[in-house]
Amino acid sequence: MDYGKLIGDSFEYTKDGLFGNPATWILLIILALLPVVPFILGVIFLIPSFMTGTMPDMMTLITVFIVAIIVAIALGAFYMGYMLKIFRGEQPLPAVSGFGTLFNDGIKYTVIEIIYSIPVIIILIFTAGAAIMAAMSAGTDFDAILPVIGGVIVGVLVAVIVAFIIGLFAIIGVVRFARTGRIGEAFNLSAIMATIGKIGWGTYILALIIGVAIIVIVQIILGMIPYIGGIIQLIISPFIAVFFTRYITLLYESGEPAAPVTA
Repeated sequence: MDYGKLIGDSFEYTKDGLFGNPATWILLIILALLPVVPFILGVIFLIPSFMTGTMPDMMTLITVFIVAIIVAIALGAFYMGYMLKIFRGEQPLPAVSGFGTLFNDGIKYTVIEIIYSIPVIIILIFTAGAAIMAAMSAGTDFDAILPVIGGVIVGVLVAVIVAFIIGLFAIIGVVRFARTGRIGEAFNLSAIMATIGKIGWGTYILALIIGVAIIVIVQIILGMIPYIGGIIQLIISPFIAVFFTRYITLLYESGEPAAPVTA
C-alpha cells in the first residue's frame, strides 16, 4: 500500500472538487450546520421560562431534548447521504443535488451506524447503571467509591476496544451498502472480512490510523488558533469530511477494484 499516494489522491480529489466548485462547499457547510438548528430552536423555546424565573419541569426538558435529537438526526441525513455518493466512487466530486435521495440514503446510513453501535451502547449503559447503583450504596465512603471509579474506567476501555473492532467492519460495511444499495450488505460479515483480507488486515488498520491521525492533527492545529479557530473549523469541515470519505473509498477499492462512477 502506497500511503502517500492514498493521501495525495484523496487530497487532490477534495481540492479539485471544492476549490473548483465553491457552491458545493457552501452547500456542504449549510448541510453540516442543519443538525444544530433544532437545538437552537429548543433553547429559544425554553427562553421564556428562564426569563420569568421559572425552571421548566423535567418532563418538558426531556421532551425538548429528545425531539431535538430526532430532528437533528433527520436533518443530518442530507450530509450523510451526500457522503455515500463519494463512497460509490463518483468522479469528480458530485454536486449537492437530489435532496430526496440524499435524505433517504442518509437515513439508511444512520440506521446502519446505530445498529453497529448497539453493543457499545449496551456496554456503556451497563457500566453507567452499575456505577450509579454502586455509588449509591457506597454513599460518602471514599474507599468504597474507588472500586466504582475503577469499574467505570474498565467499562469505558472495554467500550472503546469494542468500538474499534466494530468500526473496522462498519467502515467497509457502509461502503458495501453505498455500492449495492442494500442495507443487508452492510452486515455481510463474510464479504466484509474477505474485502479486508484482500486489502490486508495490517495495511487496513494502519491506513485507518494514518487517516484518523491526519484529521486529529488538523483539528488540534485549528483549535489552537485564537478567536477564529472555531470559524475556520466550520469552514474547513466539508474539506475534511470529503477527504476522509474519499480516503476510505480508495482504501476499499484497493481490495475491491471497481470502475469509477461519473457524477
